[in-house]
Amino acid sequence: MLKLKTWLDAERGRATALANHLGLTLSRISQFADDGVPPKYMLAVRDFSHGEVTLDSMVQERTPTPAATQAKEAA
Repeated sequence: MLKLKTWLDAERGRATALANHLGLTLSRISQFADDGVPPKYMLAVRDFSHGEVTLDSMVQERTPTPAATQAKEAA
């Protein structure tokens, strides 16, 4: 179960190939790697990575942790 960022970094050109496949910019793919993959793209990312980036890993990336939620509430 790889995170998208790990998968992208494993081989040169993956981010560009994914951007082309999804019809998005390279900067948008970088946002996905940092902030998580939006739900509407999760299946396409999983399929493009041949299942190396799983739905579970993408959902976990987008699910706030209790510590992060508490930090936002305290601010």
